Amino acid sequence: MEKKVSILNNRTVLKISGKDSLLFLNNIISNDLEKINHKELFITTILSPQGKILFDFFIIKNEDSYLIECSKNQLNELINKLKLYSLRLDVTFEKKDLNVIISNYFYQDEISRKDLRFKNNDIYRHFSKPKKDFKKVCLKDWYDHLRFTNLCPEGELEIPSNKLYPFEIDIVYNQGIDFNKGCFIGQEVIARVKYKGSIKKKYISFKINSSEIIENENINDINKKIVGSLIYNSKINNDIFGFGLSKIEYIKKPLELFCKDVKLSILN
Repeated sequence: MEKKVSILNNRTVLKISGKDSLLFLNNIISNDLEKINHKELFITTILSPQGKILFDFFIIKNEDSYLIECSKNQLNELINKLKLYSLRLDVTFEKKDLNVIISNYFYQDEISRKDLRFKNNDIYRHFSKPKKDFKKVCLKDWYDHLRFTNLCPEGELEIPSNKLYPFEIDIVYNQGIDFNKGCFIGQEVIARVKYKGSIKKKYISFKINSSEIIENENINDINKKIVGSLIYNSKINNDIFGFGLSKIEYIKKPLELFCKDVKLSILN
């Protein structure tokens, strides 16, 4: 196996500290922060009161504080949202100048955690101060390809804020939600769906049989019936991969799906 290391320039880190930081975060996020450990990446979200995903991010416990890894473009918006819930609590927010690094093998950095979203691959996330002499860094195409094949979206382009429910994205629902932790924002809505089993659409990944990125459009069946929507697509080497939302019956069968008359090959 070729060893690969890449810096994720689209990701950033926010430090949350203070004696109330655990209480503060656990009252807001969808996962149970009491279960965090020092070996694995902690996946979670902040939901709207209607149960839709506003922010998806990762948390790392580091000494007496917590580090949130999130999309760089969402950082200020996330801080503003968190501050709404921090009144009268001993909590501080600090932007950290740390590189977010991904690798397909383990090495010990300042902070290193295993990413459990990838069942068949040993993927690690590392957090360290920027280094001028960082060696053997490659483009992150290999990591993006892995995310498409494992159905692991992240960030506001792939999980648009206030558009998707966690139960529509398996990796978020299975690893980023804890129904046993007690109340959190949006819990009532997604718990109702959990126990009634009324999920109608699912998040999917696919290869697009096109040579160029296409605008986000509806996904259609062979009869031009709209069955879903293209959320995001990206060119990796010479191939186009995408994420989208589709009615469940068209995934289970599966049937041929198209976007702008271009055939989609479902990956996961």
